[in-house]
Amino acid sequence: MYKSLIFLLAVFTTACQSAEELKTEQYFAEGYQIYTANCANCHQTDGKGMANLYPPLAGSAALKDKALLACIIKNGMKGDVLADGKKFNRKMPANPKLMDLEIAEIITYVNMKWNKDSVYTTTEFVHKTLSECKAEL
Repeated sequence: MYKSLIFLLAVFTTACQSAEELKTEQYFAEGYQIYTANCANCHQTDGKGMANLYPPLAGSAALKDKALLACIIKNGMKGDVLADGKKFNRKMPANPKLMDLEIAEIITYVNMKWNKDSVYTTTEFVHKTLSECKAEL
């Protein structure tokens, strides 16, 4: 009986959410997993970066530019980066195997986590952006 009640409660709760809310939650959760597997080693799970080696994402102005972020995630980046008043100059490797959906989920996660954004990033946005950005920044 309790299992049936819990199931009905879960269905009712989910039914009260809009499709956009569900997609946002899905992108955030998937983005967390992909970020943890691909980004946290350098940028850390708290987004604060690693000492003087890798820049922080938490509080970074780069998060506000989702198009730039998509290009960096997919194609990598080299050159100087200024973050928290420190200069970083380590090459970020490209992630050519990440699909548009995975990049959209990473962007959604980092922006919701550290940029107070509440809107998920669409795969259509990422696809359009990636068709326009350079091979490596």
